[in-house]
Amino acid sequence: MGIHMPLALTYAVVFLTGLWLFSAQTMVYATVSGRSTTGNRATAVGWTSGMGRFGAVFGPWLGGRLVDGDAEGWGFTVFAVTALLATVLIALTGVHRAGA
Repeated sequence: MGIHMPLALTYAVVFLTGLWLFSAQTMVYATVSGRSTTGNRATAVGWTSGMGRFGAVFGPWLGGRLVDGDAEGWGFTVFAVTALLATVLIALTGVHRAGA
C-alpha cells in the first residue's frame, strides 16, 4: 500500500487482496486436514485456526509498533519472513506420516 495509485485502483487491489487472503486461509485448513491423520485432524485444524487468530491480533500490533518506532520500512520484511516461516511449517505438516 506504499505505492500511490488512483483511488479506484486502490479499491480494486484491496478487494482482490482480501479475496485471495480469505481463499488462502481456507486452503490452509484444507491442507492441514488433508495431511493429518484421522485421529489428529480436529486438533490440527484447531491449532491452525488458533495460530491464525493469534496472527490476526499480533500482526496489526507488530505493524503499529514498527510505525511507532519509525521502522515502518521493515514492515514488508518482517511480514515476508513470517509468511516464509508459515510456508515452511505448513510444508512440514504430515512429514512424519508420509515417512511412515
